Amino acid sequence: MTDLEFFDANVVVGRVSRPSPTMRCEPEEIVSELARHDITEALVTHAHALERSHEDNVEVLDLVRAHPGLRPAWVVPEHSTLDFPDPDAAISQMLADDVGAVRVPASRYNGYTVDPWALGPIWSRFDAVRMPVLLAGSDLGRYPDGPALGFSARNIFDMATSFPGIPLIILRVNFSALRVLVPLMRACPNVFAELSFFTAHHGVETLVRELGADRLLFGSGLPWGPPGPSLVATRYARVADADKRLIAGDNLRRLLGDIRS
Repeated sequence: MTDLEFFDANVVVGRVSRPSPTMRCEPEEIVSELARHDITEALVTHAHALERSHEDNVEVLDLVRAHPGLRPAWVVPEHSTLDFPDPDAAISQMLADDVGAVRVPASRYNGYTVDPWALGPIWSRFDAVRMPVLLAGSDLGRYPDGPALGFSARNIFDMATSFPGIPLIILRVNFSALRVLVPLMRACPNVFAELSFFTAHHGVETLVRELGADRLLFGSGLPWGPPGPSLVATRYARVADADKRLIAGDNLRRLLGDIRS
């Protein structure tokens, strides 16, 4: 069996607002769950920053300092002009804190407004330093009969073409999005797919065949989902071992290595 070094692109720690009865979401529980599945590295966002305020981003720093292999991902509001009036200072602080990505949830208000003037000037700085952006809450990550989540395929195309230096990572890609995901990723070489929610039969094989393996990222979706499905899909996909290694972690390592100081 291929020896894979997994790097999780999609982890949230801390108590969420609507935990399930069996959910394990406290930081040490998440760390234990990652270790149990032999996931040695992870991008980690704090639930308080995601569900309360981006000012709570600092809560994740003590955790990542205590656990080598964890890398902080900070939350940035979709429309950020008022929250980050000094983009240069904000980026400098992120780089000083070794932030590996920013997580941008779709706004509940005007979430489909993604023109550069609305997103805010910090996006130009993301583009300049090649900061990966995790897009949480998109129509490519929901079941067809589910409610719209925020970012449409057109929104993602517009963001990708407006900021070609930003690696845009669509979280929780759903199998039902294949017909639009493939042409979107072909048109936008800076768009990546995270596979924690991708349950299509032979889905990994299909994406590798249509797009190549170099823009697919392993993720667990913790604490909302277990790591097992994505681990199994990656480990047992009928693709080359080199492709499995890319998906498991090397693609994400490459993106983090490309961040410019």
